[in-house]
Amino acid sequence: MNKIALSLCLLSFFCSAKVITHQQLADLWQSPEAEAKQLVENMSFAEKLGQMLMLGFPHWGIDAEKNVLAMTKLKPEIANIIHHYHLGSVILFRDNLIDTPQTVNLINALQQARSNLPLFISIDQEGGYVTRLRIGTEMPGNMALGATRSKQLSELVGMIHGYELMHLGFNFNFAPVVDINNNQDNPIIGVRSYSDRPQLVAEMANSYIQGIHRYAVLTAIKHFPGHGNVTADSHLSLPTINISQQQWRKFELLPFRHTMPNTDAIITAHIVIPALDNHKLTTIDKRQVGVPATLSKPILSGILRNKLNYQGLIITDVMDMGAIAKNFDANWVVKQAILAGNDIILMPVKITAIEDVTKLEQLYHYLKTEAQSNPELDRRIGESAYRVVLSKLKNRISAQDKSAQQAQQVVAAKIDKDIENMVADNAITLIKNSNVLPFQLKNNNKIVIFSDEKARNQLIKKHLLALADELNINMTTQDDVVTMMADDKTEQQLTTKMQNSDLIILATYNLKKAPINAQRILNVANRNAIPVVVIATNNPYDIAYLRGVKANIAIYGITGFDAINNNRNNLETNIRSGLRTLFLTPNKRLINSPTGRLPVDIKTPDLDRTLYPYGYGLVY
Repeated sequence: MNKIALSLCLLSFFCSAKVITHQQLADLWQSPEAEAKQLVENMSFAEKLGQMLMLGFPHWGIDAEKNVLAMTKLKPEIANIIHHYHLGSVILFRDNLIDTPQTVNLINALQQARSNLPLFISIDQEGGYVTRLRIGTEMPGNMALGATRSKQLSELVGMIHGYELMHLGFNFNFAPVVDINNNQDNPIIGVRSYSDRPQLVAEMANSYIQGIHRYAVLTAIKHFPGHGNVTADSHLSLPTINISQQQWRKFELLPFRHTMPNTDAIITAHIVIPALDNHKLTTIDKRQVGVPATLSKPILSGILRNKLNYQGLIITDVMDMGAIAKNFDANWVVKQAILAGNDIILMPVKITAIEDVTKLEQLYHYLKTEAQSNPELDRRIGESAYRVVLSKLKNRISAQDKSAQQAQQVVAAKIDKDIENMVADNAITLIKNSNVLPFQLKNNNKIVIFSDEKARNQLIKKHLLALADELNINMTTQDDVVTMMADDKTEQQLTTKMQNSDLIILATYNLKKAPINAQRILNVANRNAIPVVVIATNNPYDIAYLRGVKANIAIYGITGFDAINNNRNNLETNIRSGLRTLFLTPNKRLINSPTGRLPVDIKTPDLDRTLYPYGYGLVY
């Protein structure tokens, strides 16, 4: 450990830079192209490479029980890594972000640790399923926005995200997702996509970009060349999409083509599309696999740079995802990503303790050695360093401290949370209704809730009881955790749970073929003439896997991607709006009308036939 720390200070390879002050920056901003060229020409190899690397430090160290500890306050060791390795960018995750003052202080400290130019401080604040801020205005998510069809609402969502992120100190948001979710079996995109229609995706994404740019927060559209038509999760494995070039140009490409002129960056996908690059790579266990787009020169340089004439930044997706890390050597794969055309390598090494710094040091030395014998690699590093520096100067990226006090007045402000609820209200989509909805609430109604998770049941119960308080009525709720895809609940058990109930809420979450318990709940309820509403709490496709559904709404998200302390964040606004759409008040007033329209086709489980088409949506 001491040797590693000492090497950080002694290697002249890493120690030539000087921090650029704000006044110096203001001068550089006046002629960004010329100044960027001059800055890069005067950089050492390590400084140029540092501008290309974006590291994350979600965890640092372990506790007495050997559990990883979240990095919520900048450690001196991390500050040294940023400074001595001339890192140009840092990405923060939900683990890093506790509340508003802590977030501002952490980002201020990160900027103070820089060795030269201000850092890109990035975040994946997509809204909905992927939201990193624990305190903030999450928004219902992209597919919910797609269901509203409102470009104005999408721009407003972008504005609120931008306003909050800017006050916190973030200058880069890795959003919006412009993948089209044209495969309802997709395990990772789903509600992160606006739609399965390219034109709607492009329109909504451009509106979001326009909104967030008002507050000088940069955007990165993702995941090029299109991650929507997969059946595997690239966090875990390497997906392949077998489509023709013509199909790709007609569908996947279109949203990228229409948003490229407006975005600051494009994030690549760890997916294989043989029609775009049919070469093979050998994995670390000697298998032959297709070339992931992240590592593909024909895709990134040939198509994206040359044919599409894209001039912005190209950023890899996270390099420690399974699609990459399980298949390729960690140092070699960074070299290939640079040669392919990427400008920023996202999380090329995982650093959670000082001992891990050896991995970063080895990467620098490996790439320097390779560049000495490979003029193309050396040229590419200089080219990308220039592109990163130019982006920082053109966009006037600053390292000035943000005010925690000001941020607290802005982040999660009531007016923005009200808008969040309004967007969710407009997104709720009524897919099926056979005289079940709206259900008229009465005093002493008993409502039974079934879902896969206790936390989900508690969330639904919380908002039902809040609605009862608002209407000044008594309501009894009962809930049961049921694994929908399992076969471990008998009809007798379910009948007992439903006894004396006035309404059943069946909250499903991304059903697949043969959800036995879910179907059994429906069968028992229908046999006993108990009204059931199925709430598709994430992807809207669940009705395709059930028979006998009499009422169904889609809310486009109920919990988020991140698991912190073994719990996922709740998308309270989505379930709140969904529940408020189900009911009439005791005096027969409608609380919220379902106005959303499906932004996707819902197909049969074999995908051969459309059950509910794009644009479908019932009303009361």
